[in-house]
Amino acid sequence: MKLLHAVGLLLISTFAALVSAPPPPSGAQPLGPDSILPSPIQNDDFFSWPPNVGQYEAGEIIRSREVTTLGFPATSTAHQAYQVMVRSNDSKDRPVPVTATLLVPAEAWTGPGPRPVVVYNMPIDSLGAKCTPSYKMVHGSNAPDLDPPVPALLLAKNYAVLVPDHEGPRMAYSAGRMAGHAVLDSIRGMKHLTGLGLSKSPVVIAGYSGGAIATGWAAQLQPSYAPDVELAGAAAGGTPADFGPLRKTMDGQLGSGLYLSAVLGLTREYPEMLELANPLGVLLAASPLKDQCVTTLELGGVSMLPVETLATVPDPFDTPTGRMIVAENKLGASAPTTPVLLYHGSSRVFLGDEFIPEEEAISLQQEWCRAGGNITYSPQIGEHVTAAWFALPELMHWIDERLAGVPVAPGCR
Repeated sequence: MKLLHAVGLLLISTFAALVSAPPPPSGAQPLGPDSILPSPIQNDDFFSWPPNVGQYEAGEIIRSREVTTLGFPATSTAHQAYQVMVRSNDSKDRPVPVTATLLVPAEAWTGPGPRPVVVYNMPIDSLGAKCTPSYKMVHGSNAPDLDPPVPALLLAKNYAVLVPDHEGPRMAYSAGRMAGHAVLDSIRGMKHLTGLGLSKSPVVIAGYSGGAIATGWAAQLQPSYAPDVELAGAAAGGTPADFGPLRKTMDGQLGSGLYLSAVLGLTREYPEMLELANPLGVLLAASPLKDQCVTTLELGGVSMLPVETLATVPDPFDTPTGRMIVAENKLGASAPTTPVLLYHGSSRVFLGDEFIPEEEAISLQQEWCRAGGNITYSPQIGEHVTAAWFALPELMHWIDERLAGVPVAPGCR
């Protein structure tokens, strides 16, 4: 008990030190209050925001390079790695640059047709620019990783794997439209890389938790935003489909570190939310927390700080601005035209997701089904972390069948 108490005090003191430290200077970026944006990357010009991004078409490559990955993601499969920056659009359809990394196995593809591609949306769940998969792949990462090794498993199957930095250049964690646009435009860019033979490849998108936000929004937006991007399927697990219900399971609780980070991520895309922040809220948003990765933000949950403590009104989400932003980032308004697998830790099987209610996945399936979608829902053993592992066999089999062209029976199940 004393050990647990000591650990708790250590985590709280670490969180407090981050909050009280003077915020580092941040370089100016267009569109958005500079004080809450992530500090720009200074040691790699590839990630710098180009001044003429608006002159490119959505998905057009702005720059690209071949790189060597430094142990992230961990894999024993020999591969080449390529990074692209493409033009995309943010939540308000303003031009922004988006980066992504493509991993291609060195072994030749001997199956039928071109080599398949899986777009794997990692659960970035972070606020700092150096937390993106593309940055960590070329500069290394010492952070612990509890997520299943999905990229390694896919590379071992000789699939190419595209990993978008789906939070966009402002690291807008939880901003659904930004994430969906980033994924779809990364696919467009990948198909325009010459000499790789991937322009006609079948494509499946997949992701869990924060990565499921990007996956779900890409699937939903594809028919209208990128009808030229053909998808063979989409698989999303532990999906935060609606920000509203998370108030009951994360706000002011152990999940509050990620919950408040998601609020800040939304504010970076919708800076009008700053009008709802009190001085403490502004201080936190502009503090060194704005540059932290998921592990630190998760540990911040020991503070159990409710969002109301940082707002000028009793309930910031029960305001016209709050309701509008939550509604704009709620999945379900229109159905994907590609087959979708939704999976979620379920108390009906064992345990159940303690952070993201299973009802979110069930409600999303029902909404997409009513709109004519082809949606499979699969409840899983486990809570939020372990459900991702228990779902692996079904997920990999489902991806294999979609990439092999095996049809899914129409309708919902």
